[in-house]
Amino acid sequence: MHPAAHPDSTATPRNGARPEAPPAATGLAEWNLATDEVLWSPEVFALFGRDRDAGGLTLDQLPAQLLPEDQLPLQGMVTAALVDGHALVGEFRIVRPDGTVRAVRCSGGPVMGGDGHAESLRLSLRDLGGPNGPGFPGGPGGVRGRGEARSRPPAAPAPGPGPSAPPELAARGPADGGDGWADAFPLPGGGALLALGGPAGPAAGGGSGPAVLRDALRGMAMTGAEPARMLRLLDRMLPQCGSGGPVAALCCRYEAGDPGRPAVLAWAQAGLRGPLVLRGGAAVRLPAGSDRGRPLGGPSGGGHGAGRTELRRGDVVLCWTGGPDGADGPEGGAPDPADLADVLGPRVAGAGSAAECADLALGLLRSAAGERPGAALRLAVLRVG
Repeated sequence: MHPAAHPDSTATPRNGARPEAPPAATGLAEWNLATDEVLWSPEVFALFGRDRDAGGLTLDQLPAQLLPEDQLPLQGMVTAALVDGHALVGEFRIVRPDGTVRAVRCSGGPVMGGDGHAESLRLSLRDLGGPNGPGFPGGPGGVRGRGEARSRPPAAPAPGPGPSAPPELAARGPADGGDGWADAFPLPGGGALLALGGPAGPAAGGGSGPAVLRDALRGMAMTGAEPARMLRLLDRMLPQCGSGGPVAALCCRYEAGDPGRPAVLAWAQAGLRGPLVLRGGAAVRLPAGSDRGRPLGGPSGGGHGAGRTELRRGDVVLCWTGGPDGADGPEGGAPDPADLADVLGPRVAGAGSAAECADLALGLLRSAAGERPGAALRLAVLRVG
Protein backbone atom coordinates (compact mmCIF):
# COMPACT_ATOMS: atom_id res chain seq x y z
CA MET A 1 0.00 0.00 0.00
CA HIS A 2 1.23 3.53 -0.74
CA PRO A 3 2.24 5.67 2.25
CA ALA A 4 -0.16 8.26 3.57
CA ALA A 5 0.35 11.78 2.29
CA HIS A 6 2.51 14.02 4.49
CA PRO A 7 0.66 17.20 5.54
CA ASP A 8 3.58 19.28 4.33
CA SER A 9 4.76 17.88 1.01
CA THR A 10 7.60 20.38 0.80
CA ALA A 11 9.22 19.53 4.13
CA THR A 12 12.63 17.87 4.00
CA PRO A 13 12.56 14.30 5.39
CA ARG A 14 14.61 13.67 8.54
CA ASN A 15 16.90 11.31 6.66
CA GLY A 16 18.00 14.16 4.41
CA ALA A 17 16.62 12.57 1.24
CA ARG A 18 15.42 14.90 -1.47
CA PRO A 19 11.63 15.40 -1.23
CA GLU A 20 9.48 14.13 -4.06
CA ALA A 21 8.50 16.72 -6.64
CA PRO A 22 4.80 17.61 -6.45
CA PRO A 23 2.55 16.22 -9.18
CA ALA A 24 2.51 18.30 -12.34
CA ALA A 25 -0.38 19.46 -14.50
CA THR A 26 -2.18 17.17 -16.91
CA GLY A 27 -0.70 16.92 -20.40
CA LEU A 28 -1.92 15.69 -23.77
CA ALA A 29 -0.30 13.22 -26.16
CA GLU A 30 -1.30 11.90 -29.56
CA TRP A 31 0.25 9.20 -31.74
CA ASN A 32 -0.69 9.16 -35.45
CA LEU A 33 -0.67 5.52 -36.55
CA ALA A 34 -0.54 6.32 -40.27
CA THR A 35 2.34 8.83 -40.28
CA ASP A 36 4.10 7.82 -37.01
CA GLU A 37 3.90 11.48 -35.97
CA VAL A 38 4.02 12.04 -32.19
CA LEU A 39 2.54 15.15 -30.59
CA TRP A 40 3.24 15.86 -26.91
CA SER A 41 2.25 18.90 -24.90
CA PRO A 42 4.95 20.59 -22.76
CA GLU A 43 3.48 18.96 -19.65
CA VAL A 44 4.10 15.47 -21.04
CA PHE A 45 7.73 16.29 -21.86
CA ALA A 46 8.16 17.54 -18.29
CA LEU A 47 6.48 14.45 -16.86
CA PHE A 48 8.83 12.10 -18.73
CA GLY A 49 11.87 14.33 -18.11
CA ARG A 50 12.48 14.41 -21.85
CA ASP A 51 14.05 17.19 -23.92
CA ARG A 52 11.54 18.66 -26.34
CA ASP A 53 14.19 18.74 -29.07
CA ALA A 54 14.36 14.93 -28.88
CA GLY A 55 10.66 14.63 -29.69
CA GLY A 56 8.06 12.46 -28.02
CA LEU A 57 8.38 8.71 -27.60
CA THR A 58 6.67 6.53 -30.18
CA LEU A 59 4.27 3.82 -29.01
CA ASP A 60 7.01 1.26 -29.68
CA GLN A 61 9.50 3.23 -27.55
CA LEU A 62 7.10 4.06 -24.71
CA PRO A 63 7.16 0.68 -22.86
CA ALA A 64 10.94 0.84 -22.39
CA GLN A 65 10.47 3.83 -20.04
CA LEU A 66 7.98 1.96 -17.83
CA LEU A 67 8.80 -0.26 -14.88
CA PRO A 68 9.22 -3.82 -16.24
CA GLU A 69 6.11 -5.20 -14.53
CA ASP A 70 3.97 -2.43 -16.06
CA GLN A 71 5.17 -2.80 -19.66
CA LEU A 72 3.15 -5.76 -20.92
CA PRO A 73 -0.15 -4.81 -19.25
CA LEU A 74 0.00 -1.40 -20.89
CA GLN A 75 0.94 -2.89 -24.27
CA GLY A 76 -1.95 -5.31 -24.07
CA MET A 77 -4.53 -2.71 -23.20
CA VAL A 78 -3.28 -0.27 -25.85
CA THR A 79 -3.50 -3.07 -28.43
CA ALA A 80 -7.04 -3.98 -27.35
CA ALA A 81 -8.13 -0.33 -27.34
CA LEU A 82 -6.77 0.29 -30.84
CA VAL A 83 -8.39 -2.84 -32.23
CA ASP A 84 -11.76 -2.54 -30.51
CA GLY A 85 -12.00 1.25 -30.53
CA HIS A 86 -12.72 1.39 -26.80
CA ALA A 87 -11.59 3.94 -24.23
CA LEU A 88 -8.43 3.30 -22.25
CA VAL A 89 -8.15 4.32 -18.60
CA GLY A 90 -5.39 3.19 -16.28
CA GLU A 91 -2.25 3.82 -14.28
CA PHE A 92 1.37 2.90 -14.84
CA ARG A 93 4.81 3.90 -13.61
CA ILE A 94 7.65 5.45 -15.60
CA VAL A 95 11.38 5.74 -14.91
CA ARG A 96 12.75 9.13 -15.92
CA PRO A 97 16.30 9.69 -17.23
CA ASP A 98 17.45 10.85 -13.76
CA GLY A 99 16.29 7.54 -12.25
CA THR A 100 13.20 8.91 -10.45
CA VAL A 101 9.93 6.98 -10.69
CA ARG A 102 6.60 8.70 -11.32
CA ALA A 103 3.09 7.30 -11.40
CA VAL A 104 0.95 8.30 -14.38
CA ARG A 105 -2.78 8.13 -14.92
CA CYS A 106 -3.87 7.96 -18.54
CA SER A 107 -7.30 8.36 -20.08
CA GLY A 108 -8.45 8.65 -23.65
CA GLY A 109 -8.70 6.34 -26.60
CA PRO A 110 -8.34 5.85 -30.34
CA VAL A 111 -9.56 8.19 -33.03
CA MET A 112 -11.33 5.99 -35.57
CA GLY A 113 -11.23 6.53 -39.33
CA GLY A 114 -13.98 6.03 -41.88
CA ASP A 115 -12.84 2.45 -42.54
CA GLY A 116 -13.39 1.50 -38.91
CA HIS A 117 -9.67 1.31 -38.09
CA ALA A 118 -7.88 3.49 -35.57
CA GLU A 119 -6.09 6.46 -37.13
CA SER A 120 -4.46 7.74 -33.95
CA LEU A 121 -4.34 7.29 -30.19
CA ARG A 122 -5.10 10.36 -28.07
CA LEU A 123 -4.43 10.29 -24.31
CA SER A 124 -4.52 12.65 -21.37
CA LEU A 125 -1.58 11.96 -19.02
CA ARG A 126 -1.62 13.11 -15.41
CA ASP A 127 1.31 13.00 -12.99
CA LEU A 128 0.26 11.24 -9.76
CA GLY A 129 3.57 11.84 -8.01
CA GLY A 130 6.54 9.71 -7.02
CA PRO A 131 6.72 6.63 -4.80
CA ASN A 132 6.25 8.78 -1.67
CA GLY A 133 3.47 10.86 -3.13
CA PRO A 134 -0.21 10.51 -2.22
CA GLY A 135 -1.26 9.55 -5.71
CA PHE A 136 1.19 6.70 -6.23
CA PRO A 137 -0.70 3.41 -6.74
CA GLY A 138 0.19 0.57 -4.40
CA GLY A 139 1.44 -2.72 -5.82
CA PRO A 140 2.14 -3.52 -9.47
CA GLY A 141 0.77 -1.10 -12.02
CA GLY A 142 -2.41 -2.03 -13.80
CA VAL A 143 -4.31 -0.72 -16.79
CA ARG A 144 -8.06 -0.85 -17.28
CA GLY A 145 -10.02 -0.43 -20.45
CA ARG A 146 -13.68 0.01 -21.35
CA GLY A 147 -14.44 1.41 -17.86
CA GLU A 148 -13.46 -1.84 -16.13
CA ALA A 149 -11.93 -1.83 -12.67
CA ARG A 150 -8.19 -1.50 -12.57
CA SER A 151 -6.70 -4.95 -13.16
CA ARG A 152 -4.45 -6.54 -10.57
CA PRO A 153 -2.57 -9.82 -10.75
CA PRO A 154 -4.57 -12.61 -9.10
CA ALA A 155 -3.35 -13.91 -5.78
CA ALA A 156 -1.11 -16.95 -5.91
CA PRO A 157 -3.06 -20.18 -5.36
CA ALA A 158 -2.90 -21.57 -1.84
CA PRO A 159 -1.03 -24.87 -1.28
CA GLY A 160 -3.24 -27.91 -1.50
CA PRO A 161 -3.91 -31.14 -3.37
CA GLY A 162 -4.38 -29.39 -6.69
CA PRO A 163 -1.46 -28.08 -8.79
CA SER A 164 -0.31 -24.88 -7.12
CA ALA A 165 3.40 -24.47 -7.86
CA PRO A 166 4.33 -22.32 -10.87
CA PRO A 167 4.62 -24.48 -13.97
CA GLU A 168 7.93 -25.24 -15.65
CA LEU A 169 8.20 -23.63 -19.09
CA ALA A 170 10.44 -24.03 -22.11
CA ALA A 171 10.40 -22.96 -25.76
CA ARG A 172 12.56 -23.97 -28.71
CA GLY A 173 12.90 -22.63 -32.24
CA PRO A 174 15.32 -21.50 -34.96
CA ALA A 175 18.18 -19.41 -33.62
CA ASP A 176 17.29 -16.47 -35.88
CA GLY A 177 13.57 -16.68 -35.15
CA GLY A 178 12.79 -16.87 -38.88
CA ASP A 179 9.29 -15.72 -39.73
CA GLY A 180 7.69 -17.40 -36.74
CA TRP A 181 7.83 -17.52 -32.96
CA ALA A 182 7.44 -19.92 -30.05
CA ASP A 183 6.82 -18.50 -26.58
CA ALA A 184 6.39 -19.91 -23.07
CA PHE A 185 5.68 -16.93 -20.84
CA PRO A 186 4.84 -16.90 -17.09
CA LEU A 187 1.76 -14.95 -15.97
CA PRO A 188 0.81 -13.59 -12.54
CA GLY A 189 -0.69 -16.01 -10.05
CA GLY A 190 1.14 -19.08 -11.35
CA GLY A 191 -0.43 -18.97 -14.81
CA ALA A 192 1.34 -19.19 -18.17
CA LEU A 193 0.97 -18.40 -21.85
CA LEU A 194 2.06 -20.83 -24.57
CA ALA A 195 1.92 -19.29 -28.04
CA LEU A 196 3.50 -20.03 -31.39
CA GLY A 197 2.93 -19.40 -35.04
CA GLY A 198 4.24 -18.25 -38.38
CA PRO A 199 3.23 -17.51 -41.98
CA ALA A 200 0.30 -19.66 -43.11
CA GLY A 201 1.93 -20.85 -46.31
CA PRO A 202 5.18 -20.51 -48.28
CA ALA A 203 4.15 -17.27 -50.01
CA ALA A 204 3.48 -15.40 -46.81
CA GLY A 205 5.96 -13.30 -44.90
CA GLY A 206 7.54 -9.87 -44.99
CA GLY A 207 4.98 -8.26 -42.72
CA SER A 208 4.67 -8.04 -38.97
CA GLY A 209 7.76 -9.37 -37.25
CA PRO A 210 7.31 -12.36 -34.96
CA ALA A 211 8.42 -10.28 -31.97
CA VAL A 212 5.54 -7.84 -32.57
CA LEU A 213 2.97 -10.63 -32.60
CA ARG A 214 4.55 -12.40 -29.63
CA ASP A 215 4.60 -9.23 -27.52
CA ALA A 216 1.03 -8.36 -28.47
CA LEU A 217 -0.14 -11.76 -27.20
CA ARG A 218 1.91 -11.38 -24.01
CA GLY A 219 0.38 -8.01 -23.31
CA MET A 220 -3.16 -9.24 -23.89
CA ALA A 221 -2.54 -12.29 -21.70
CA MET A 222 -1.38 -10.02 -18.87
CA THR A 223 -4.79 -8.35 -18.91
CA GLY A 224 -6.53 -11.71 -18.34
CA ALA A 225 -7.83 -12.15 -21.90
CA GLU A 226 -8.88 -15.65 -22.96
CA PRO A 227 -7.10 -17.29 -25.96
CA ALA A 228 -10.08 -16.98 -28.34
CA ARG A 229 -10.35 -13.24 -27.66
CA MET A 230 -6.59 -12.82 -28.02
CA LEU A 231 -6.64 -14.39 -31.49
CA ARG A 232 -9.65 -12.28 -32.52
CA LEU A 233 -7.82 -9.11 -31.50
CA LEU A 234 -4.64 -10.24 -33.24
CA ASP A 235 -6.65 -11.04 -36.38
CA ARG A 236 -8.07 -7.50 -36.45
CA MET A 237 -4.68 -5.98 -35.66
CA LEU A 238 -2.77 -7.59 -38.55
CA PRO A 239 -3.92 -5.22 -41.33
CA GLN A 240 -2.80 -2.23 -39.25
CA CYS A 241 0.63 -3.86 -38.80
CA GLY A 242 1.21 -4.27 -42.53
CA SER A 243 1.00 -8.07 -42.38
CA GLY A 244 2.52 -9.74 -45.45
CA GLY A 245 -0.09 -12.50 -45.48
CA PRO A 246 -2.14 -14.85 -43.34
CA VAL A 247 -0.58 -16.05 -40.09
CA ALA A 248 -1.16 -19.42 -38.46
CA ALA A 249 -1.10 -19.38 -34.66
CA LEU A 250 -1.86 -21.38 -31.54
CA CYS A 251 -2.50 -19.67 -28.21
CA CYS A 252 -2.85 -21.51 -24.87
CA ARG A 253 -3.53 -20.08 -21.42
CA TYR A 254 -2.77 -22.11 -18.28
CA GLU A 255 -4.51 -21.22 -15.02
CA ALA A 256 -3.10 -22.80 -11.86
CA GLY A 257 -5.38 -24.77 -9.58
CA ASP A 258 -6.03 -24.61 -5.84
CA PRO A 259 -7.64 -26.98 -3.31
CA GLY A 260 -11.13 -26.22 -4.59
CA ARG A 261 -10.39 -25.77 -8.27
CA PRO A 262 -8.39 -27.84 -10.79
CA ALA A 263 -5.75 -26.38 -13.06
CA VAL A 264 -7.14 -25.55 -16.49
CA LEU A 265 -5.69 -25.22 -19.99
CA ALA A 266 -7.69 -23.17 -22.51
CA TRP A 267 -6.58 -22.71 -26.09
CA ALA A 268 -7.56 -21.30 -29.47
CA GLN A 269 -6.06 -22.18 -32.83
CA ALA A 270 -5.88 -20.37 -36.14
CA GLY A 271 -4.61 -22.71 -38.83
CA LEU A 272 -2.54 -24.92 -36.51
CA ARG A 273 -3.09 -28.17 -34.67
CA GLY A 274 -4.11 -27.98 -31.03
CA PRO A 275 -1.80 -28.93 -28.17
CA LEU A 276 -0.99 -32.37 -26.78
CA VAL A 277 -1.19 -33.37 -23.15
CA LEU A 278 1.20 -36.06 -21.90
CA ARG A 279 0.04 -37.91 -18.83
CA GLY A 280 1.50 -41.01 -17.24
CA GLY A 281 3.52 -41.95 -20.30
CA ALA A 282 0.60 -41.62 -22.70
CA ALA A 283 0.01 -38.80 -25.16
CA VAL A 284 -3.60 -37.80 -25.72
CA ARG A 285 -4.69 -35.04 -28.04
CA LEU A 286 -6.87 -32.55 -26.23
CA PRO A 287 -10.54 -32.50 -27.28
CA ALA A 288 -10.70 -29.77 -29.89
CA GLY A 289 -12.03 -31.90 -32.73
CA SER A 290 -10.35 -31.64 -36.11
CA ASP A 291 -11.03 -27.94 -36.66
CA ARG A 292 -7.78 -25.99 -36.91
CA GLY A 293 -9.68 -22.77 -37.46
CA ARG A 294 -8.89 -20.25 -40.15
CA PRO A 295 -5.50 -18.49 -40.21
CA LEU A 296 -5.28 -14.92 -38.94
CA GLY A 297 -5.57 -12.29 -41.64
CA GLY A 298 -7.14 -14.77 -44.06
CA PRO A 299 -10.51 -14.64 -45.81
CA SER A 300 -13.37 -13.75 -43.51
CA GLY A 301 -15.81 -16.42 -42.49
CA GLY A 302 -15.35 -19.26 -40.09
CA GLY A 303 -13.91 -19.00 -36.64
CA HIS A 304 -11.01 -20.33 -34.68
CA GLY A 305 -10.81 -23.79 -33.19
CA ALA A 306 -10.92 -23.71 -29.40
CA GLY A 307 -10.98 -26.01 -26.40
CA ARG A 308 -10.57 -26.29 -22.67
CA THR A 309 -9.47 -29.12 -20.40
CA GLU A 310 -8.47 -29.78 -16.81
CA LEU A 311 -4.85 -30.66 -16.00
CA ARG A 312 -3.25 -32.68 -13.23
CA ARG A 313 0.03 -32.38 -11.41
CA GLY A 314 2.82 -33.81 -13.56
CA ASP A 315 1.01 -33.29 -16.89
CA VAL A 316 3.12 -32.04 -19.77
CA VAL A 317 1.59 -29.79 -22.45
CA LEU A 318 3.33 -29.73 -25.82
CA CYS A 319 2.60 -27.33 -28.71
CA TRP A 320 4.58 -27.33 -31.93
CA THR A 321 4.58 -26.02 -35.48
CA GLY A 322 6.72 -26.45 -38.56
CA GLY A 323 6.85 -30.26 -38.44
CA PRO A 324 4.64 -33.35 -38.63
CA ASP A 325 0.99 -32.73 -37.78
CA GLY A 326 1.73 -29.21 -36.62
CA ALA A 327 3.20 -27.61 -39.71
CA ASP A 328 2.62 -23.96 -40.53
CA GLY A 329 -0.39 -23.37 -42.69
CA PRO A 330 -3.89 -24.80 -42.77
CA GLU A 331 -2.95 -27.76 -44.94
CA GLY A 332 -0.25 -29.09 -42.61
CA GLY A 333 3.12 -30.37 -43.76
CA ALA A 334 4.56 -33.86 -43.58
CA PRO A 335 2.10 -36.66 -42.80
CA ASP A 336 1.49 -37.37 -39.16
CA PRO A 337 3.35 -40.63 -38.35
CA ALA A 338 0.86 -43.06 -36.84
CA ASP A 339 3.12 -43.84 -33.92
CA LEU A 340 4.33 -40.28 -33.20
CA ALA A 341 2.09 -39.88 -30.13
CA ASP A 342 3.15 -43.27 -28.78
CA VAL A 343 6.82 -42.31 -29.12
CA LEU A 344 6.41 -38.84 -27.64
CA GLY A 345 4.39 -39.92 -24.61
CA PRO A 346 6.79 -42.16 -22.65
CA ARG A 347 9.95 -40.30 -23.70
CA VAL A 348 8.79 -36.79 -22.87
CA ALA A 349 6.70 -37.69 -19.83
CA GLY A 350 9.76 -39.36 -18.30
CA ALA A 351 11.98 -36.27 -18.67
CA GLY A 352 13.31 -34.52 -15.57
CA SER A 353 12.35 -30.94 -16.50
CA ALA A 354 10.40 -28.88 -19.02
CA ALA A 355 13.67 -28.00 -20.76
CA GLU A 356 14.52 -31.69 -21.12
CA CYS A 357 10.99 -32.35 -22.39
CA ALA A 358 11.47 -29.65 -25.02
CA ASP A 359 14.85 -30.99 -26.15
CA LEU A 360 13.57 -34.58 -26.40
CA ALA A 361 10.45 -33.52 -28.28
CA LEU A 362 12.44 -31.34 -30.66
CA GLY A 363 14.76 -34.25 -31.51
CA LEU A 364 11.89 -36.67 -32.06
CA LEU A 365 9.95 -34.21 -34.21
CA ARG A 366 13.02 -33.47 -36.32
CA SER A 367 13.51 -37.18 -36.86
CA ALA A 368 9.87 -37.64 -37.81
CA ALA A 369 10.09 -34.69 -40.21
CA GLY A 370 12.95 -36.44 -42.00
CA GLU A 371 15.09 -33.29 -41.76
CA ARG A 372 13.14 -31.95 -44.72
CA PRO A 373 14.15 -28.50 -46.02
CA GLY A 374 12.19 -25.69 -44.43
CA ALA A 375 11.17 -27.76 -41.41
CA ALA A 376 11.76 -24.83 -39.04
CA LEU A 377 10.40 -26.59 -35.97
CA ARG A 378 9.21 -24.47 -33.06
CA LEU A 379 7.71 -25.76 -29.87
CA ALA A 380 6.55 -24.62 -26.45
CA VAL A 381 6.31 -26.87 -23.40
CA LEU A 382 4.62 -26.55 -20.01
CA ARG A 383 4.94 -29.04 -17.15
CA VAL A 384 2.41 -28.72 -14.31
CA GLY A 385 4.06 -28.42 -10.88
